[in-house]
Amino acid sequence: MPQAKTITAHSKIITRSGTTSWIYLGLTLSMCITAFWGFAYTYFIPLFGGVYPDVSPTLHIHGWSFFLWFLLVPLQALLIAKGRRRTHIMLGGASLALAAVMVFTGVLVASVRILHGITAANPNEFTTFWMAFGQLIMYNMVLFVLFYGAAIRWRRKPSRHKRLMILATASVLPAAIFRIIVGLGDFYWLATPGWVMPAAFFLPGLFVIVGMVHDKVVKGYIHRAYLIGLPILLGLHGFGLVTAGTPVGDLVSRIMALFARVFGELY
Repeated sequence: MPQAKTITAHSKIITRSGTTSWIYLGLTLSMCITAFWGFAYTYFIPLFGGVYPDVSPTLHIHGWSFFLWFLLVPLQALLIAKGRRRTHIMLGGASLALAAVMVFTGVLVASVRILHGITAANPNEFTTFWMAFGQLIMYNMVLFVLFYGAAIRWRRKPSRHKRLMILATASVLPAAIFRIIVGLGDFYWLATPGWVMPAAFFLPGLFVIVGMVHDKVVKGYIHRAYLIGLPILLGLHGFGLVTAGTPVGDLVSRIMALFARVFGELY
C-alpha cells in the first residue's frame, strides 16, 4: 500500500508538470498571436500587399527580429512540453544574439524618430507623437533586458526561468496591442482617445495575471517571479505614461536621441 501511494503521488506530479508545460505553451501562443495580429495592420498586410513604403533595411531587421522572438517563445515552450530539453537549450543560447538585435534596433528606431522630432524645423503631429511617447520604447527595452537577463541567469531553475520569459515577452507587447486597439476602433493612430495608450501598456499584464491565476489554482501559491515582476512591469510603464510630454519625459527623450546621434547612420 505505501508503495502504491508513492506511485500515485509520483504520477500526479508528472501529470501536473506536463499540464503546466502545455498551459505555458498556450500562454506563449496567445502572446504570439497578439503580436502578429497587431502588426498585421501596419506591416504584414501592407508588405505582402505590395503597398508598404520604402524604408530602411534596419526597420525591417527591427521588425523581423521581434517577430522571430514571438515565434521562438512558443516553440521553446513546445520543446519543453515534448521533452526536447537539449534542443530548447541550444535555441536558448541562440536567443542571446536575437535579443541583442531586438534591443539595439528597438532603441535605434525610436531614438532616430525622437531625434527627428527634436531637430524638426516645423514640428507636426508625427514628430510631436514621437517626442512624447518615443521614450516608452526605452522602458520596453529596459524591462525586456531586465526580465530576459534574469531568465538567462536562472535558466537552471525552470520554475523561475519560464515565468521570467513570460514577463520578458509581455514587456514588448504594447506596440502590438496599441495597433490592435487602433485597428478595431478605426482610430487615427496619431490622435487616439486618451485611454488607448494606457490600455496598450497595461493590458500585457493580463498575460502575467493568467499565469498567476494558474499558479494559485494548480500550486496553491503565486510564484515570486510574478509577484515581483508584475509590479515592475506595470510600474515602469506607468511611470513612462505619466511623464510623457513632461520635462522628465522630454529629458529621457533627449537622452535617447544621443543614441541616434552616435548610431543613426545605421538606420
